[in-house]
Amino acid sequence: MTDRDLLLTLSSSGTPPQVAYAALLENYGEELYRCCILALADRDAAHVVLRDVLIASRAHIGKVKDPDRLRDWLHAMAKAECARHRAATGAFPPSGLPGSTEMVRCRVLNGTAGPELDGYRAHVAARADDFRRDGFPRRAGEPAPLRGLFPLVPVGLALLGALLLLTLAGVVLSDDAAFGPVPGTVAPQIRR
Repeated sequence: MTDRDLLLTLSSSGTPPQVAYAALLENYGEELYRCCILALADRDAAHVVLRDVLIASRAHIGKVKDPDRLRDWLHAMAKAECARHRAATGAFPPSGLPGSTEMVRCRVLNGTAGPELDGYRAHVAARADDFRRDGFPRRAGEPAPLRGLFPLVPVGLALLGALLLLTLAGVVLSDDAAFGPVPGTVAPQIRR
C-alpha cells in the first residue's frame, strides 16, 4: 500500500478502526516499534506506546497534507508519545534492549480496536492534540502557540486605546468650538 493509499484509508470515516490500525501497523508497525523500543528499551512499554501512536495517528491524520511526509510524521508521533510516556512514568531507559519482538502485532491491535476501548481512544487522541503549524507534533519543552481569543487581547487593547484617544480629542475639540463663534457667522452683540 502506498503512503497516499494509507493516508486515504486512515482519513476515511468509512474505514473501520480495526482495518485502519491494521493497515497502519502493516506498513509502519516494525519501524514505529523499533523507534519506541529504542526510546524506551522496554518491550511492554513499547507495545503500549505503539498502540497509543496508532490511536493518536488515526485521530489526527488530517494534520498530514502531503503523503510524502507521512513516514516522518509517524516517526515524530512515535517520538512524542515515547517522550510523553517517559515523562508520565519518570522512567529512564535501561541500557540493554529486549531481544524478542514476538506478538507485537497481536498485542497492539488487540489494544486499539475493541469497542470497549472507545473512551481510551478518545483520551489518547485528545492528549496527543498538540501540533505545530506544519502538522508535526510539538516536541517536549517546545512552546505552544497561543490559542483561542488570547492572541487578540493586544489588538483589542490597541483598538480600545485608539477609540478612547479619538473620543477625548472629540470632546476637547467640541469644547473649544462651543466657546468661540462659528466661522462665517456674526456673533450676537449684547446691549446694556
